[in-house]
Amino acid sequence: MNKTDERFEQFTTAVSRAYKSLQKIKTAETERMGLKGSHVMCLYYLGKNPDGLTAAQLCRLCNEDKAAISRTIGDLTGSGYIAGGGQTAASRYRARLILTESGREKTRQLWQAIVAAVEHASEGFNDEERVCFYRVFFTITDNLEKYAKGKERAE
Repeated sequence: MNKTDERFEQFTTAVSRAYKSLQKIKTAETERMGLKGSHVMCLYYLGKNPDGLTAAQLCRLCNEDKAAISRTIGDLTGSGYIAGGGQTAASRYRARLILTESGREKTRQLWQAIVAAVEHASEGFNDEERVCFYRVFFTITDNLEKYAKGKERAE
């Protein structure tokens, strides 16, 4: 096996294992809280932005399409976790959405689960190593996104 094969195998295996573990954690925690996995990032970002966010902003921050965010907003509004939005589809997309009191409580629970998972994942290395890891990982991610976009244009 050459070095490229080895790097490919190690990287893809590690990313796959990490993704599967994240999905298992997300599923277990969201089920425990009565949420869906798709709710996590919307609640997370709304919790970080007490003045609210629009659906368009949530699409960008969550890296989701308009339809997925619309379904999630419908779920969270129906559960009483978020409020806001306009009367028409266009105005709802631009209207600010904010957490309700029960949404803030649910987000506090979510934050506790996130902190526990991140602390557990960070065991065994120091801050300098963590900073280096994220710098390298995001560089790889950026490079792969550029490469993928080039492949899309070539089709």
